[in-house]
This record gives sequence, structure tokens and C-alpha cells, in this order.
Amino acid sequence: MRTYKRTSTRCGYGSDVLRQALQSVKDGVPLIKVSRETGIPARTLRRHRDGKVNKPGEVSLGRHNSVFSAEVEAQLVEHIMLMERALFGLTTIDVRKLAFEMAERMKIRHPFNKHSKLAGSDWLRGFLSRHPCLSIREPTGTSLNRAIGFNWTSVNKFQDILADELEKKKYSAQQVWNMDESGLSTVQKPGKILALKGKRQVGKMTSSERGHTTTVICAVSASGSLFIFARKRMNDQLMRGSPPGSIGMCTSSGWTDSEIFIKWLQHFVSVTRCSPEFPALIILDGHHSHKTLQAIDFAREHGITLLTLPPHSTHKLQPLDKSFFGALKSAYNVSTDSWLRCHPGKRVTTYDITEIFSQAYGTFIV
Repeated sequence: MRTYKRTSTRCGYGSDVLRQALQSVKDGVPLIKVSRETGIPARTLRRHRDGKVNKPGEVSLGRHNSVFSAEVEAQLVEHIMLMERALFGLTTIDVRKLAFEMAERMKIRHPFNKHSKLAGSDWLRGFLSRHPCLSIREPTGTSLNRAIGFNWTSVNKFQDILADELEKKKYSAQQVWNMDESGLSTVQKPGKILALKGKRQVGKMTSSERGHTTTVICAVSASGSLFIFARKRMNDQLMRGSPPGSIGMCTSSGWTDSEIFIKWLQHFVSVTRCSPEFPALIILDGHHSHKTLQAIDFAREHGITLLTLPPHSTHKLQPLDKSFFGALKSAYNVSTDSWLRCHPGKRVTTYDITEIFSQAYGTFIV
């Protein structure tokens, strides 16, 4: 039994299917049977068989004829996907320009604008409809350093070091920690809501237009979590309602520095009771504050091994970024929405962040 590889066009079949169908007719297969199997009208098959069309075996769409053959468009699709994988994705303008250049180089007759040197937007729409594997997406920015730094060599080297360390000291789940920091704003990102269909603009209350950012440092093990907050001006009221075990610190910028990291290590030791006899492994990024001589000496004295992730790879390898902070930020936004509903007319300030954050963090405690 013959099989026909379908290629979608506006008429439901492509040139390949039409040529296969005509060959079947030439081989003696009844024309009506071929028509039923391929979906090509019998009248069309007869016209192509009898040479009553300009290009027998080719699909004609009248004035909407495709500029490129299926093979050329397949090459164009492959090139687009290759550029996307290399983090140099083509915009719609890039694709239209590339199509014009291909038509000119291959000396293909085309209706493209020779002044702007671009294929038309209608051609692009047709091209995307013929290749549903492609879609217009909003990309996530990835710096050149990250693109170069995240490679098999650096990742394998990190994995080897991690495996050797785990084998050497036989850490339990309670002794392996991952540490990272993130910012919390007094202005939440509103979540999606139900509203009247067709309404042009839908609003939701936020605390203000611009907010203040507080840093939260989280350390998570396979068995629990530890949170520390950094703020520009320290006040005991800033820790009101914070999760149990949290401590407050301050820096001039609101972000962590080498002094804050030492204080955090001291707090880590007081909570985990780690020592040379009960060591701990902390996996963290390579921020300069994590690699000072004072931090290294303190860690060594208390049985802490600091293992840094490869440079420019935390967007892929940092466990807290990949599996925790995103969900935590969503829960924080929901908690902020709830707080605003319970406190009509009030704005979220830095004195409310720990209380709101504690409610969000509570949803992750089992």
C-alpha cells in the first residue's frame, strides 16, 4: 500500500504529495483511488496528468504562489532554530531581511520590496502558518558572559569537585546547604485576576509605584531553611513578625557585603552547630564577599566547606534560583495582596516586609 507524505499548504497538500500521486496514476493505480487516499481532487489530478497546467506536478496558488520551495524554507527554518539555540534569535525584521537576501542571492523571482530590502509581513504570516514549529516569543536576556561561561567543561569540573567532597566527608542531608540572596520590594507584582471579558484595562491595587528593596539571604538544606534579612537602617521593629530563627542586619546599600557574610556564617554555625567533627558543605555563588580571607579562615575553623558554583552559570545551576525563589516570590506577592485588602488605605513599608514574608514562607513549611 502506498503512503503519501503530506506537506501542508492552503490547498491541503504540497508538491511532493501531488508528484507522488501522479506517479501512482502513471504506475496504473486508479485515479479515483489515488484521489481518495491523498485528498487531491480527481479533476486536479486529470489536469496535471494531461499537461493542462503550466507546471505539472507543482502546487499553484495563483497570485499567492510561495516564493521559496519547501526545501529552501526548511533550510530557513533550520537556520532560525540554530540562531535561537545560540542565543542570537532572529526578530521578525531579521527573518524578512534574510528572506529577501536569499531570494536575491538565489535569483528567485519575488514580490518583495526592493527599496526596504524586506520580505512583506504577509509573507512572514504565511511562512509561520506553514511552519507551526516556529512562533514569536519574548526572549529572556542572557549575557554573553553567561552564554560562554555555562559549558560542559566548567559544569563537569564542578560536578567532579562536588562528588569528591561528598565522598570524602560523607555528608548527610542535614549537612549540605545551598545559600543565595534575593530582593523583596514593598511593591508587589499583581497576579492575574478575573474580570469582564472585552474590558480594555484592568487594574489592581499596589502599595505605590516605586518601592524599597530589602535583601533576604536564604540557606536551604535537604531537611530545612534558614533566613536572614539585610536592611539599610536597622531597627528592631523591622523584624516584627519574621520567621523564627531569623536575624536582621544592615548595610549602607541594602545588599550583602563581606562583613554581613561573616555575621551570616556566625549565625549559620549557631543554628547548625557545625564543627570539624560535624562538618557542613555550603554551595553558593562566587560573589567577592564569599571569598575573603576572613570568611575562608572562619569556615575552616568551624568545619565548613565553601563550594562556589562555576562563574556565569548560576542562571542554570543555582538550586534556589531554579526551584525556590520563583515560587517564594509568587507567594510573597499573594501575601502582599492579602495584606493590602486587610489594611485598606495603608501602604506596605519596610516595617511590614518581614511579617508579609513570614506568611509567604509559611506556605513552604511542611
